[in-house]
Amino acid sequence: MSKNKKFITGIYNYCDYICEKCVFTSQCYLYWAENQAEESSADMEMDFEEFSELDSDFEALDFDQDIEQSFDEDDTDEDEERTQQIITPSFKIIEILDPIMDQISDLDQYPDRVQQAIELVLENYLLITVKFYRAVHQTTFEASDSLDEVEIYNYVDTEKTLLALKSFNWNLRTGLHVLQIYFTRHSDEFLIAMDLSRQIEKRIDEELLPATRIILQKYAHHLDDDDYL
Repeated sequence: MSKNKKFITGIYNYCDYICEKCVFTSQCYLYWAENQAEESSADMEMDFEEFSELDSDFEALDFDQDIEQSFDEDDTDEDEERTQQIITPSFKIIEILDPIMDQISDLDQYPDRVQQAIELVLENYLLITVKFYRAVHQTTFEASDSLDEVEIYNYVDTEKTLLALKSFNWNLRTGLHVLQIYFTRHSDEFLIAMDLSRQIEKRIDEELLPATRIILQKYAHHLDDDDYL
């Protein structure tokens, strides 16, 4: 079964084990392996006894609750669409680099500096999307929102993640700069990927980090000093 799926090689090495917030579950071998038994059972046909039980419970359904839940699902869809829009540059980086890195990383006959650059790119280009998705998906960046304690601490986590993303992008561009010189046939693709990385960093610096810090300042009285360490 697994051979019919397209998995991203090693994506689970960058995992923070929050699968419900991860955009890559459909391309993660570890997620598939851990859930294949559940998927297989879901494909089983419903027997007559199960159908009878379902039919007897039909009248007990709370349709008002179902309608309310559908609105919640609409909100979730809007949040997901917003997240995907913001992190689009990171997806484009993966689309550009995936085939190239698969090709060049299969060989080991490179100078040390080039090999180090390859490792630097491999360590960061997938990680950027995973962490960017997490930071954006768990926060709205709206200062007008009324937040509960859990949501406030999401912003603490978001600030740290956004700062880490700046480092990941810097590392990615450092590696790509070396590869651009060595693999001249891929120079244009590497330049595009570096430009996309700068777009991500610019949005972090000019929009996401400032918005996060405004919200943290607004709710600073709820936080301990240790939260900023």
